[in-house]
Amino acid sequence: MKKVLKIFLGIFILALIYIAICFGLILSKVNDRPAHLANKYDSILVLGSFIEPNKQPATITKNRLNAALKIAKVNPKSKIIISGGKGSDEPVAEATAMANYLETKGISKQRIIEENKASDTSQNLSFSKKYLKGRTVIVTSDFHLYRALYLARKLDVKSAGYAAHTTIHKPLLFTGYYGHEVLGLTYAFVFGAG
Repeated sequence: MKKVLKIFLGIFILALIYIAICFGLILSKVNDRPAHLANKYDSILVLGSFIEPNKQPATITKNRLNAALKIAKVNPKSKIIISGGKGSDEPVAEATAMANYLETKGISKQRIIEENKASDTSQNLSFSKKYLKGRTVIVTSDFHLYRALYLARKLDVKSAGYAAHTTIHKPLLFTGYYGHEVLGLTYAFVFGAG
């Protein structure tokens, strides 16, 4: 019985160490926001996130879009690629709702490229790759940036990253987002996708 307990304790300690390492990697990118953005990027890739039942981007999605708007305003010639398909719990494709949001904020429809098939981060990157020209920046949530850049390297997508600050009104959601990210990162490490 003592041997079994030692084995379980060893596994538990290894799991805690692994989770701590993942958190460290995730946290290493949460403040990546280049200070000098003007005339630096030719392509801005915004990774999709949840769309509300009223067809409006959820707060976390708006955070990403507002960060992209900041970059787009000082890079007026850049194309904005927005990537995200329609989840089973979403009324429209993420890319469609995100494009509408950008247009209401003054971005010309001609600057926006919609990729509306992707259902995960790896697909966001691989399906959008053909639209990326020149210097590229990937915009996603702060807690998601490490995994996005890790998968971008795996897919040979050369880019900088911009961590959109995450606004969360319910603190419990932070636990969910970071817990989900540890699982997503594990899947990315094991399968090179996700």
